[in-house]
Amino acid sequence: MTSTTHTAAEALKTVPFFSNLSRDDVGALADRLIIRRFGTNQIIFHLGDPAGLLYIITDGKIKISHSSADGQEAVLAILGAGDFFGELALLDDSPRSATAEAIESTETLTLHRDDFLSFLDNNPAFARHVLNILARRIRHLNKQISDIFFLDLPARLARTLLWLGEQHGRPGEKGVVINLSLTQTDLAEMTGATRVSINKALGRFRRSGWVLVQGRQLTILNQEALERLIEISGG
Repeated sequence: MTSTTHTAAEALKTVPFFSNLSRDDVGALADRLIIRRFGTNQIIFHLGDPAGLLYIITDGKIKISHSSADGQEAVLAILGAGDFFGELALLDDSPRSATAEAIESTETLTLHRDDFLSFLDNNPAFARHVLNILARRIRHLNKQISDIFFLDLPARLARTLLWLGEQHGRPGEKGVVINLSLTQTDLAEMTGATRVSINKALGRFRRSGWVLVQGRQLTILNQEALERLIEISGG
């Protein structure tokens, strides 16, 4: 196995889609991966574009979003190293269902749909694993939709921070460090709010000792307090 393939295989093992595969299966897929790099603010694909590739992030940050005709944007996810996107295209070959944009310099590994489907056909257990991963993502999207209707802004922000901590958190000295570089604009677009309202809510969280904000790094100091806030709001 070449050094490039070895690096690709290591990246595959960090992705939930592929984490349970055998070493031989990972190696076979890694041989088919292609490195693609994107600059800051570069669009990777637009909503409605033809599809056919799975993207695995090895470095950087990607925003997945929808935009309305009048330019309003709703962020569905902020993804970092080890995350993947574009998986729906591998299953049904339909046009892209959202827009993907690199919000900092980003490197990805890509896998073509034909290679993925060929592997899926020969691995029924892996197919069931893929369905479980997709089901979890659908449940999260359903929760995002219900939150917009039933939770106030502080509770929506609390839910977003807890989700980011679950997906991208690592233990730190004071709490769970969200291992993504996030701006207040990122958080506003993820919660359906304005940057000013996010600034106000984060200020409340800081003063209460629930979160620590250091530049673009967020640390959850009191997870229980954020969970109680969601319960009080009706979540």
